[in-house]
Amino acid sequence: MSQASQSTQWTEPMRKLRGPWLGQGEPKPVATEFCADVLGSRLRVSGITFDPSGEEAFFSLNTPDGESADLMETRMVDGVWTNPEAAPFNSDQIDNDISMSPDGKRLIWRSWRPLPGNTDSEKGVSLWAADRGEDGWGEPFPVECGGERKAAVYPGISDDGTLYFSVRVAVVDGEPEYAILRARRAGSQYATPEAVIGGLTSAADLCVAPDESFLVATIFRQPRFKGQADLHVSYQQPDGSWTELFELGDAVRSEITEFCPTISADGTRLFFCRIDREDRSVPARAYWVDARTIAQRREELERVCPESESQS
Repeated sequence: MSQASQSTQWTEPMRKLRGPWLGQGEPKPVATEFCADVLGSRLRVSGITFDPSGEEAFFSLNTPDGESADLMETRMVDGVWTNPEAAPFNSDQIDNDISMSPDGKRLIWRSWRPLPGNTDSEKGVSLWAADRGEDGWGEPFPVECGGERKAAVYPGISDDGTLYFSVRVAVVDGEPEYAILRARRAGSQYATPEAVIGGLTSAADLCVAPDESFLVATIFRQPRFKGQADLHVSYQQPDGSWTELFELGDAVRSEITEFCPTISADGTRLFFCRIDREDRSVPARAYWVDARTIAQRREELERVCPESESQS
């Protein structure tokens, strides 16, 4: 692998954390701040993803001016978590929105790094991936779906390797329209994507349950990325269709924005971040919640509006 760009953002030794999931135990039915004394207000973390054992983590660490972001990694060694360092595939451009596949063998993130054959940073963003081998993480490469690169935001990966992401798909009467797509794994790349949920007024950070039973996405309260945003959930039906996106509910919702959702490999832990989009001087903070609240939310919805079971 080529030499990774080193981060200068993490300058202080991290206090000793012991045990999986950064030593945080188990999540609660209502969202609580995740590892607050380490990933707290002095840092600008936007998203965290773990390997299946909960003993290795990757996250994006943003500069105060928002002009750059580094991909960081930390792992548990002899029961204690290491001080975070730049991931081996970090670049000197913006790298963020990182997700790990449920088998722990692939990472996908978005980056403005030069595409193959270029030397300058890109004006647009692309998804990139790296695969884990016997000797560690391999050389990163741009993701293609049906032979094309996609300017997507936070991707999600299912058990069978299917990639979920959201992109702009059209411009209607001068207004952009976005959709959530999925692309089946095809060798090291992906097949032509198909629409899962359309008609969105903004792109959506998302994650997908490992078994594809549901997906969680960030949806803005106003069109065109304005105002605050909340996490919403859509459930896959037995016929393969998807319900509309429903607000995830009081277990997660706050007055400010929830974004960058990720989910553990066993589908039991939902991670996300909160930020006040109207006061950017306050950094984002990491949260987590017991993912069983997502199944409970479905039961609530079916009691209140049973017709949602047939919506797509």
